[in-house]
Amino acid sequence: MASFKIELNHKPEKGQKEYVLFLRITVNRKLSRLKLNYSVKQNQFNPKAKNSNFIRSNHPNHVKINKYLEGKISAAKEAYEALEADGKIVTAKILKDKITNSNSKDFLEYMKAHYESLRSNNHIRTCKNYITVYNSLMTFHKSESLLFKEIDKDFLKEYEEQLLKKSKKQTTIAGYINKIRATFNRAIGDGIIQHADSPFLTYKIKHGVVNKERLSITEIALIENLDLPKLQKIHHVRNAFIFAFYAAGMRVSDVLMLKFRNINEGRLSYVMNKTKKQHSFTLPKQAVGILDQYEKGEPDDFVFPFMTNRVNLNDPAILHGQLGAKTAFLNKMLKKIATKAEIDINLTTHTARHSFADYARQNSDNLYNLSKTLGHSSLNVTQAYLAAFDEKAVDDTLKTIFQ
Repeated sequence: MASFKIELNHKPEKGQKEYVLFLRITVNRKLSRLKLNYSVKQNQFNPKAKNSNFIRSNHPNHVKINKYLEGKISAAKEAYEALEADGKIVTAKILKDKITNSNSKDFLEYMKAHYESLRSNNHIRTCKNYITVYNSLMTFHKSESLLFKEIDKDFLKEYEEQLLKKSKKQTTIAGYINKIRATFNRAIGDGIIQHADSPFLTYKIKHGVVNKERLSITEIALIENLDLPKLQKIHHVRNAFIFAFYAAGMRVSDVLMLKFRNINEGRLSYVMNKTKKQHSFTLPKQAVGILDQYEKGEPDDFVFPFMTNRVNLNDPAILHGQLGAKTAFLNKMLKKIATKAEIDINLTTHTARHSFADYARQNSDNLYNLSKTLGHSSLNVTQAYLAAFDEKAVDDTLKTIFQ
């Protein structure tokens, strides 16, 4: 007969007031203790808990930790039943060893469950990113099964080397490895593996340098002043690009989804597609000038003639596909625009945002205001985004000093 109980360590962590949580496993009056991932204060622990509410509500993460503890007890019970069903001898130590051997769980199976959850919750873009990494790992490993314990430093190093041989950029590779790390962290939080099982305790991700190509204000003017045939797609693509620049570096997905109801007396208000956060500001006259070229329609009509309400854009998968297809079309037309303007750059929809950010950085010393203008979630995000422009900042500094 086996029993399982959550208890605190006998003494607090060194120099702390918190006690590590343990799973006490008792089989035939013999016990073994399994160290868990969390520690709490004594007044936050309920040793006589009912319904697995071991951590009291005075702990800020009591829901998460209680779920983790419930998962550990369930895993222990399942391990015990499996050993008994196989007719094997069961002791507290054997049971502990079987539980701690949780890194025999299948990594790909766990990742697949996660991206299917993302899909069911309509996080289509993130879901597709995980599917890309999932398929890449299966191709590399040449198997549909990959255990957590098989992913170590050597595995990750070989995986990166193969991606490099396939001409993947270092920034793309870093994105793949980040998804693997996120999956490990999620598995640790769910109690699937132990913190010590993660290869990322010692493996460092090589992020590479993002080349954020951008235009000068002079080059923006060249594109803005191009004589393009009105009512043709290339004219509308140019307008959308210039509007994105003047509208605080508006992302292409938001430009494509821009409707007349988002504009009221020169003020733009919309929910950003990427972050789902509200963004609102008064449009500069240059952006208003572009909008004036379009006859105002119904509130739910799109400003720029790329998207259509004839398809069900309320379906996240359809919306994602439409945005991807229209962005690809805009990028194709922007190559022609760059040629016409005699600008030697790989002009894309991202260039408008990068160009605005660089121009704003050069003309403003208020990082907080710039962060809010770009719609970033924090100053750290803005600093990381602007880091790609540091090369020019160094050039400007040297020019100022020596000239």
